[in-house]
Amino acid sequence: MPATDSPQPEAASSVLTAIIIGSGFAGIGMAVALRQAGITDFIILEKNHDVGGVWRDNSYPGAACDVPSHLYSFSFEPNPDWTRVFASQAEIYSYLRQCARKYALTPHIQFGAEVQQAAYNESAALWQVGLTDGQQLQATLLITATGQLSRPALPKLDGIETFQGHSFHSATWDHSYPLASKRVAVVGTGASAIQFVPAIADQVKHLTVFQRSPAYLKKRPDRAYKSWEKALFRRLPWAMKLHRASIYLRYESQALAFTKFKGLMKLAVGRPFNKMLAQDVADPELRRQLTPDYPIGCKRILLSSEYLKTMSKANVELVTTAIQRVTAEGIETTDGVEYPVDAIIYGTGFAATEFLAPMQITGRQGLDLNSAWQNGAQAYLGLTVPNFPNFFMLYGPNSNLGHNSIVYMLESQIAHVLRCYRALQASNSSAIEVDASRYRNFNLKIQQGLANTVWHGCKSWYVDESGHNSTNWPGFTLSYRYLTRFSSLQAYRFTSTSLNVAGTTQTITVAEPQDWLEKLHASVLRGFLRVIFRRIMGPPFAASTQRKVTQFLSLIAPGVRGVTQHTISTAGISTQVLTPKKKQAQGVILYLHGGAFCLGSAQSHRSLTTRLAVDSGLPVWLPEYRLAPEHPYPAAQDDVLACYDALRQNYPAEQIVIGGDSAGGALALALALTLKARGDRLPAALLLISPVTDARLSGATLVSKHGTDPMLRRGWLEQALDWYQPPLDADSYRPLEVDLSGLPPMLIQVGEQELLLADSTRLAEHAGNCGVPCQLEIYAARWHVFHLQALSLKSAQQAIRTLAAFAKEHVSANAAVPNTDHRSEDNA
Repeated sequence: MPATDSPQPEAASSVLTAIIIGSGFAGIGMAVALRQAGITDFIILEKNHDVGGVWRDNSYPGAACDVPSHLYSFSFEPNPDWTRVFASQAEIYSYLRQCARKYALTPHIQFGAEVQQAAYNESAALWQVGLTDGQQLQATLLITATGQLSRPALPKLDGIETFQGHSFHSATWDHSYPLASKRVAVVGTGASAIQFVPAIADQVKHLTVFQRSPAYLKKRPDRAYKSWEKALFRRLPWAMKLHRASIYLRYESQALAFTKFKGLMKLAVGRPFNKMLAQDVADPELRRQLTPDYPIGCKRILLSSEYLKTMSKANVELVTTAIQRVTAEGIETTDGVEYPVDAIIYGTGFAATEFLAPMQITGRQGLDLNSAWQNGAQAYLGLTVPNFPNFFMLYGPNSNLGHNSIVYMLESQIAHVLRCYRALQASNSSAIEVDASRYRNFNLKIQQGLANTVWHGCKSWYVDESGHNSTNWPGFTLSYRYLTRFSSLQAYRFTSTSLNVAGTTQTITVAEPQDWLEKLHASVLRGFLRVIFRRIMGPPFAASTQRKVTQFLSLIAPGVRGVTQHTISTAGISTQVLTPKKKQAQGVILYLHGGAFCLGSAQSHRSLTTRLAVDSGLPVWLPEYRLAPEHPYPAAQDDVLACYDALRQNYPAEQIVIGGDSAGGALALALALTLKARGDRLPAALLLISPVTDARLSGATLVSKHGTDPMLRRGWLEQALDWYQPPLDADSYRPLEVDLSGLPPMLIQVGEQELLLADSTRLAEHAGNCGVPCQLEIYAARWHVFHLQALSLKSAQQAIRTLAAFAKEHVSANAAVPNTDHRSEDNA
């Protein structure tokens, strides 16, 4: 289906649902799935002039698949007419072209379209894709389908450009160059060379094969399908499905040897290889050179029934001495021997660990994907990366296989992409993004799993230069399918984003998770808070009664492990310090608990603060400031200021983040404004959860949200302010009116159902107008400081992780590590 045979799609001037990059198995499969889901406003960008991907490009002699044909094909498009058990390149290429025609993909494909860069536009929640010819496209979803084996890798050899003969890579085979009667050198003995060396050996005058390391081989059980078999498959589709299933189960069982019981490799591969080597290679020295010295499976196990026989032919020579350089006439090895040749064929594989290169992919806030992958490529489910919303990679990091069909994995990934898109639509959001913590935990488990597999322990194309394995999946394809099909979408955050005119305030609406268990927990908690908490908090109950209720509720909202707790005295103020056992960053968070100025404590907020410490890798200081009505204004403000000043003895301002919720948020703002008025250096950032910003209680949502907030009622707010008695004319308690310019970046989080929603939205708007970088997050179907219910709500855990990431991002990484050697430490 070359470009000249089909009309090209019009340049997309409007917004598309999806842009797919690549038209191999992954791209075609994704496009078919979109059409079957009723989505037709998408485009496939293909830099070449026909579909087929790697099966279009790798047309070298002998090219064929090493997975049986009936499994190396789409489940929705079985082919009863496969001619052989292992299909040739030409047959697979023809199959893919037929799929593109049958499923009417031609109008969606733009050939000759090479992507140069793609950048995410946060305000529009769209991917903007630029082609090398200058054309610009935009879409909601960006789906790369370029695969891991799409960029040929030439070896780094001195003098490679000085060779006067003919040379090419096997992936770009020059069929116009006749090999007959030529002296030919082959550099590399990987999967491609194993196939084309036997195919050309009888044509050439002399074949010199330069081997860096030998490969373990298995016989290729190939044969032609008989006519009656193909007729049976055509007439009885269930028989073909049964045949496919039997192949799948046979190959899937091999995962046991690759990932669980490595000793099985000796039985399944080692013994058959040694037997084949003894039968096909008579020369003991040649047998020694062809025997690997690394664990079986550590490098790719190859299929060939002819390669070893070929190496014994009179016109074939194996060279195992390392190459020194390429000369004008041939190749010189490190022992000084030069091998004159007419042609060099590089069978040196692909840049498998350089995902998506040379395209430049840019996510949130200008983050380049290569920067995000500076410690090695990784992705959640091999598909998604934090800070790259609406971006999916088919055949991405750690989704390659050593034992089964990659097409099966691709179909699992394609179904997951559609599942995510449907959830995005159902939530009425504009962006889906994987949670950074889930991403890290998933990939930590991947690397731990890989450490126990056969792929661990030697240098191969599976690992990058740092030794990070970013290619293989360390398990069964069935387990991967389960994860992609049935695992909770709680790993993702669904949001809608808008920016103010000045571009200083970003408002993000976070959709309610669609997980049924999360909804159940939220419903139960909402009812409990409305019946118990909301009725008792406020008049006619005294502060003592309210504190007892708060103390009781803190028992059912425990913290998490992973921190040590100790108590210190700062300027006479008892301060609880939570230190993460795995400290990841320099800096500290001063957190001021909420409780309407009259109740609450460090203990009542452990569910929130311990998670904040663990997720940020920063210690959290929690001063037990004096409470009203016993200690009205300015007692609490004086206490937090004294605590901050004490903190400054250990930390520079650039390493301090001030946070607080509700009344604690008001105190955090008052502290920042006091520091500004005092001329002090300001902290790195502010974390504000549902802050009280209007002591006059004039916000519109105090009326509109009266029936939806399960925690707050106006009477309690009035009682609290009456007990605390903040001066209404003091600048530190008029953040909606005073000049906020110069304050540090702030992250504000608020529930969509709460009375104080307007306090947060007005603060964000005013901060933006004053030039303060501000991010406002509104959590749909959530209430006042819902973070305290993090034990039951994954959405609360996710919100805290966002706070932690914001804090970690803004603390200075260059200041010296402070001395925080305190006493009275005990494990929390």
